[in-house]
Amino acid sequence: MSGRYPEFEGAVVFVTGAAAGIGRAIVRAFLAEGASVTALDRNAMGLEETLAGHGRGRALPLVCDITDPDALDEAYRRAGAQLGFPKVLVNNAGRDDRRPFEEIGAEEWRAALAVNLDHHFLLARLAAPAMRTNGGGAIVNISSTAFMKLAPNLASYHAAKAGIVGLTRGLARELGPDLVRVNAVAPGRVMTERVRDNLLTPEWEAETKALQCLPVLIEPADIAAAVLWLASDGARTVTGQTIIVDGGVV
Repeated sequence: MSGRYPEFEGAVVFVTGAAAGIGRAIVRAFLAEGASVTALDRNAMGLEETLAGHGRGRALPLVCDITDPDALDEAYRRAGAQLGFPKVLVNNAGRDDRRPFEEIGAEEWRAALAVNLDHHFLLARLAAPAMRTNGGGAIVNISSTAFMKLAPNLASYHAAKAGIVGLTRGLARELGPDLVRVNAVAPGRVMTERVRDNLLTPEWEAETKALQCLPVLIEPADIAAAVLWLASDGARTVTGQTIIVDGGVV
């Protein structure tokens, strides 16, 4: 992937949920293109693993709880002071806790939305002024196909991931006049470390391939590739869209 997008050489990028899985792959992909990347997560050890020996670009690991608006604001401004404010913002962090909706209390509901939805809005609000001033930028939000496929016991996750699609479209309309593009990627089943450790069996793999038009296992790097394209000059007229990367589940 290195060198495919010369426009990212030296570009400033901000990625949340960077300590593992899809976020780790996104950070490494941008670093391979020579970008200056803020990698944000609450897991300091995971951030170290993400950044160890990867990429030509500069990297700034930041430990932060994205559910704390004040801490998120401070982290964003610290990143801006050290690397510059981002041309590309990737809102990736999330968590798919599974519980029947009757067991979810009001506080747990709000906590789920804080993890899976709120920071997309908060960081977009922080990033928009500098993107406007600098003549444009790209925001890529990570949604999911889970709410489209009616996976069970994920009511709060479904609400948040569907909300990301709506937020993406709303922000695309408001920020478009300033040449800030806002898109989303909705992954299907992706072979993250968590999936490999907790779900992957020969039966699960066979089921996954049978569900998809393409009988392949989707890797985090496949999602990162979609993110890079959406953030690139090649997608300069693409905004308000949700790109599904699920191998063609029907």
